[in-house]
Amino acid sequence: MKTTRTRTVKGSSSQAPKFSLSKLLIYAPIALQVIGLLRRSQKTKRGKYIKARKRDRAFDFLLGQAERAVGGRRSRR
Repeated sequence: MKTTRTRTVKGSSSQAPKFSLSKLLIYAPIALQVIGLLRRSQKTKRGKYIKARKRDRAFDFLLGQAERAVGGRRSRR
């Protein structure tokens, strides 16, 4: 009796991680909120009149832009 041949497709494995855009859209706002809370708590510990480091300012700017793009906190005018 002959054995049946099975075809395997190159590159697709059942164990490969499934990353989809829907997962990114679900978890990105949550991650941004958590990071924003951590940054705000660090700012309050630092004090009102102490200037932030250049790295911290850059990180805060990127975090603000990401929150705005996802629809997070609005900027005050």
